[in-house]
Parts: sequence; structure tokens; C-alpha cells
Amino acid sequence: MTRLLEGEASEVLADRTAVGSTRLVVVSSLGERGPARWFLGSVAERTAEHAKVPTLVVRQAEPFHAWFRGERALRIFIAFDFTQTSDAALRWVRSDLLRTRPCELVLAHINWPPQEGSRIGGATPMQLEGNPPEVQRVLTRDLKVRANELLGTDDFKVRIEPNWGRPDVRLADMATEESADLIVVGSHQSHGLKRLWHHSISRGILERATASVAVVPTPPAARHGDGMVPWVWRVLTATDFSPVGDRAVAHAYAQLPQGGSLRLVHVIPPGAMSDSQRFAGRPTDRQAAQHRAYVASCQKRLEALIPAEAKERGVETEVAVLTSTDATRELRQEAERFGADVICLGTHGRTGAAKALMGSTAQAVLASSARPVLLVRPPAE
Repeated sequence: MTRLLEGEASEVLADRTAVGSTRLVVVSSLGERGPARWFLGSVAERTAEHAKVPTLVVRQAEPFHAWFRGERALRIFIAFDFTQTSDAALRWVRSDLLRTRPCELVLAHINWPPQEGSRIGGATPMQLEGNPPEVQRVLTRDLKVRANELLGTDDFKVRIEPNWGRPDVRLADMATEESADLIVVGSHQSHGLKRLWHHSISRGILERATASVAVVPTPPAARHGDGMVPWVWRVLTATDFSPVGDRAVAHAYAQLPQGGSLRLVHVIPPGAMSDSQRFAGRPTDRQAAQHRAYVASCQKRLEALIPAEAKERGVETEVAVLTSTDATRELRQEAERFGADVICLGTHGRTGAAKALMGSTAQAVLASSARPVLLVRPPAE
């Protein structure tokens, strides 16, 4: 069907996507440059920011022709940032590209080193080049798990790099290095004042990339949940060996299906030699021996909390004694390193003055962790 429409091109195209059965807008990359582009944006950019469906900005058509003729796979570079926008991009790749013709996928993630260092922690200090091994391992694991869920395949290449500058610049360079035919990126679709004040990665890639770019908006329904039922396979639980803490351990096991994994931990301060004693500075041989003995005793107490039926149900248990001056931060970071689907902790459930006086590690983890937290209260008296 051919139709001649009147009006500002990007507005007309965006309006047409709100009605009918349009699934994709295809535009060329030709547009304004210089100051006019900075203030107004090209037709392609403005369309991508307003369209209700994905916008494909074509710079080189031949790779698509060869792909449709079945002569070669389409090499797709996907920018992923663990948000709903990149989830929408992966879903679109699965439904509209992978089911059409063979594709080669490269998933790329750019991380901000201080943020990941704070989130994941670890013994290795932050580096100027490359991520610390623990940070790289966690990011790679989490990206592969999420991408496999959304794409329905693990046949993709992963590239994860730290970056101290603008992520859109590095992502565009990485796509060139990968000889990408198409870059796919999700979009927040911010415009107006938000567009001027908040930098958009999708817009930056549109401006800089030499390959064709597909900008995928987040469907309104996805903003209220992705519709996927989350499975709980990995649970982190901690105890301070109080009745409340130990009770949470049993509830943690109850969350896991057969074949799940549980990490059971206890946090002690540095230099602890008992519940009430610790050394400061360089320890004597006797103090070091007392510290090791205390860690070993805590380890045994953790192992004693593993229910007999856990092994029968095929639940794998890891126990660990962690050392930190900040139990909340350590538990939050341990959950990230372990990849916990749920954190399960005991709490007295205090409120008001009692909470202010006593404090609550569990409540602090609940407030600061991005992962789901299950709080187990003591039984009613």
C-alpha cells in the first residue's frame, strides 16, 4: 500500500504507529546535521523517540537484502543494561528477527566501575583498565541468565567492558569492532526538557553508529511487570545464631525447588576471636589461632543448621563465614556475588523507638538491596 501523508514527517510517522497494525517503522538515516540536529534532532531520531513500535534506521540496505535472500546471517549487536528497555529489545529480537532468518548475536554491556565495585564488592581493588575478575564473572553470569530467559537461546557472544566515559560512544565503537549489520537498543523515549537534560544512549548511538540501528520502545504493559513468573533457584540466607536468625534458615530452604542452591552465611567483625573479643592491628600467633578457631566453630554451627531433608530434596548448600565491619553491605554484596533470586533473613519486626534503639540488619538489607528480600518474623507469643 502506498499513501501520501501531509505534515511534519516524524510526527506523522509516530502518529501512524498508534493506530492500525503497524509493527515496524523503517526510515533512512538522512537528516539534519549541526546545530539544527542538536536542538531538534533528525527525522529518524524524533520518530524513534515518539513511535509506539520499533524504528529501524537503515544506513546500509545490502546486509538486509542478503539476509532475506538466505545468503548470510544478519550480525546483530545488542546494547544491554539490565533494564526494562533492554529487556524489550531482546524480546523484539527474538520475536521479529530470530524467527525470520539466521542471526549472529553479540550482547554488549558497559558498566561504570565505581557503581559495580560498590554493588558487588570483592577483595580485588578497582582497576583503570578491565573489570576485577569477580565483577566480570558476576556481570557475565547475570547477563547470560537474563538473555537466555528472554531470547530462548544461549547461542550468543557476550562483551562486557568497564567504561569511564559516555557509554554510547564506546558501544558504537564496539559495534564497529564486531562488524555489526544492525545495532539494537531499547529506548526510554524521553523528549522535551528531559531530552535536553538527560542523555539518551539510544539517541547517542543513532548519532554515532555507522551501522543500521533499531530503537525498540518499552511497551506500556511491560513498565508494570514483564509478565514472566520468576523462579527461585538460588537463595541467600544469614543468621546471627539467634532463634530468630536460625528460624529464617528453615524458611529459606522452603523457597527452593529440587535442584536449587542455598548459601548460608554468618558475618563476623574483622579480628573476632569470640562473640565478645577481637584483636586490633597485627595479631599475635595466639590471637591468630583463636581467630581461626572461632571461624571454624562458626562454620560448624552453620553446618548444623542444614536440615537433613535438604540433601534428599537435591538442594545444594554452601556455608561461609564472612568478615566485615558492615554486615548490611556485606550481605547485599554477597547476594550479588551469589546471584541470589531471594534473600531470606530473620527480623524481630520492631517499630518505633525499639527499632531506632536496636537497629535491624534485615530491615537495612530490605531498604538497600535491589534483590527481593523475604523477612521472617518470630512466631506470635
